[in-house]
Amino acid sequence: MKQSVITGEMKVWDVIQGYPQTFAVFRKHGCPDMKRGIFAISARFMKVRWAARMHKISPQELLRDLNAAVTLEPERTGEDEAAQSCILQEK
Repeated sequence: MKQSVITGEMKVWDVIQGYPQTFAVFRKHGCPDMKRGIFAISARFMKVRWAARMHKISPQELLRDLNAAVTLEPERTGEDEAAQSCILQEK
């Protein structure tokens, strides 16, 4: 069985910062923009499962979609972008 990367006990801010592609998942599920205003402050303390409950989202569904985003869309690193740039320059 595949192990989840993101759990309900993780802080929303840590998830968004560690896996930027998850921001779109939170928004898709109806969460407010947690990068700005009061929601950015609460996201630093709020656990994923609390955010799901607060916004009337199924915690299991939210976690499933967050983990799918992390495993399906690997985060690009600076090395990946540098390698792609070199490949484009060689052509």
